[in-house]
Amino acid sequence: MLNEILAIGATVAIVAAVVVARFVHSRGRFALAIGFAGLATIATVTAVAARPAQLAEIEVKDRPIEVQHDGYVGSSSCRSCHAHEHATWHDSYHRTMAQRASPETVLADFDDVTLTVAGKTFHLQRRGDEFWAVMDDPLAEAGSAAARVEHRIVTTTGSHNMQVYWYETGHTRITGLLPFAWQVAEKRWIPRQAAFVVPAGNEVDHEYGSWNYVCLKCHATAAKPLVDWPDHEKLHGADTKIAEFGIACEACHGPGAAHVAANQNPALRYAKHLSDEPDPTIVNPKRLDHVRSTQVCGQCHGQWDYRFEGNLPRLRKWFENGFVYRPGDDLLQLRTLKFTGDEQFWSDGLIRVAGREYNALVGSGCFDKGEMSCMSCHVAHQAADDPRPRGEWTNDMLRPESLDRTCLQCHPSYEQDIPAHTHHAVGSEGSRCHNCHMPHTTYGLMKGVRTHRVASPSVASTLATGRPNACNQCHLDRTLAWTAEHLHTWYGTPVPKLSDEDRKIAAAVQWTLKGDAAQRALMAWSLGWGPAQQASGRDWMAPYLAEMLDDPYDAVRIIAERSLRTLPGYEQFQNDLVGAPEVRSRAKNDALATWRQASKPSLDPRREAVLLLPDGSLRGEEFARLLKLRNLRKVRLDE
Repeated sequence: MLNEILAIGATVAIVAAVVVARFVHSRGRFALAIGFAGLATIATVTAVAARPAQLAEIEVKDRPIEVQHDGYVGSSSCRSCHAHEHATWHDSYHRTMAQRASPETVLADFDDVTLTVAGKTFHLQRRGDEFWAVMDDPLAEAGSAAARVEHRIVTTTGSHNMQVYWYETGHTRITGLLPFAWQVAEKRWIPRQAAFVVPAGNEVDHEYGSWNYVCLKCHATAAKPLVDWPDHEKLHGADTKIAEFGIACEACHGPGAAHVAANQNPALRYAKHLSDEPDPTIVNPKRLDHVRSTQVCGQCHGQWDYRFEGNLPRLRKWFENGFVYRPGDDLLQLRTLKFTGDEQFWSDGLIRVAGREYNALVGSGCFDKGEMSCMSCHVAHQAADDPRPRGEWTNDMLRPESLDRTCLQCHPSYEQDIPAHTHHAVGSEGSRCHNCHMPHTTYGLMKGVRTHRVASPSVASTLATGRPNACNQCHLDRTLAWTAEHLHTWYGTPVPKLSDEDRKIAAAVQWTLKGDAAQRALMAWSLGWGPAQQASGRDWMAPYLAEMLDDPYDAVRIIAERSLRTLPGYEQFQNDLVGAPEVRSRAKNDALATWRQASKPSLDPRREAVLLLPDGSLRGEEFARLLKLRNLRKVRLDE
């Protein structure tokens, strides 16, 4: 630290001397310059020395720390030789999956904010460059008067859709979770539970230790939980260490120490740049076959039943050493893919929560029988000649060319006459391969996300699982019978047995009114999706979104309001939908009143399927009948 201070002081002194000597035209200018420089040096040293001392990372005791281990050397070691790749990674959301808390990384408002959930009050403060939360003691015994305690925020998770905050607990490196989330786009706090499709209850969950042994699996690089949990019931302590916060270079390329050591010679590095031969000291996923390269992504973007070699119990080995997988390994030799569980899968085993795209892709014919991989559509580093703004690329990290090219390179016959295959105009949303074969039937982060199971629309699958098909998720005003008939006419798909409701009432209406919370969340998002609004019209949507403003699930209400604001006349519509029930009921009634004032007679026969009468009013009795049939089973989508 002293050397850094002196270096800063010397730099300021030199600049000051040059400036004064240049502009002071007198016999004593040299002496004045030196004197001024000396004062500048003293001022610089004094200012820097007055700052609070920063602990070295290894000396930090109250949170997980970054420590180089097992050949991991950190992303900073990559920058000098791979400047462009480092820059694109640095601007990606992979990097900001987890960060140390600082004024640069904390996005939320901590300026004397008071938040309340489930009768508990939290006061958030910023103290200089630190962020604090004052709360009732989370460890107080149930029923006892809890003392007010304060905890410093030490790490963050997320930065794109939402960000959550972990605080030091004062007990080794175990961290606790502030039970609120910051919505990045809306710039507002909501209870963390409200951001997920989960039933009411347990709103004040501090998740002690969750980051230490769960979240760090995919939100950090080369994690070692190092937790003391002998009875698997109570976490005794943790000495958690990681190679780097966030998804860093070595998460995808493997440990870099050998690569750095082998490439110290500039001439050798230049020769390797001109060569097509792989560098054996590092893993480049682009050089792996489609199975192994996809596993590099799948190590985090997958739902696994973890299996380990050796004699130690599965959890104990993970607690002590973290994962043994390294990019380029066969991941399936170390873990077992899961395909069951209501909290994450549809009844046919297709993953239904975002972030686990690997589980869907491996069941696709394009992967199993072809060579489709994650890199068929995504690029981890934006190309230097990509004209898109960096922020646009990093949103989904997609290739700059049309995604249809990825499909047509293996299915060239369709390119000869695209409308003959898609039955939609060229360039329309209905002619896009991924809209028909990868619809938004996965849920995560309060929105619909594309499934990565490449498959054709199927009404039979919809009837068997309740999962929306591509046709009815875009044509929200159409029935399952309409879809089945078109698929039969166009592709010869057998028409399954359909109920009277499936023949007369739009599928989206049924999912919205009768569906479970997961289906309602998808419909709340779909009703705000631009292509679906264009295909279905928007004049009938408000009553359904209004009904979801009073849904039992917080997330459904928030998503519905966000979609409602895409409709004419609702642009400024916003309420505290995680507040009191009367607030939600009033918001619903206000939304309906706005729709009634604006509604006009409709002669479109499709409106019968969405329960509108010719005069534009709602078939209230039928609406209420379907609503009484709502599936009230408890749903928890474990993202």
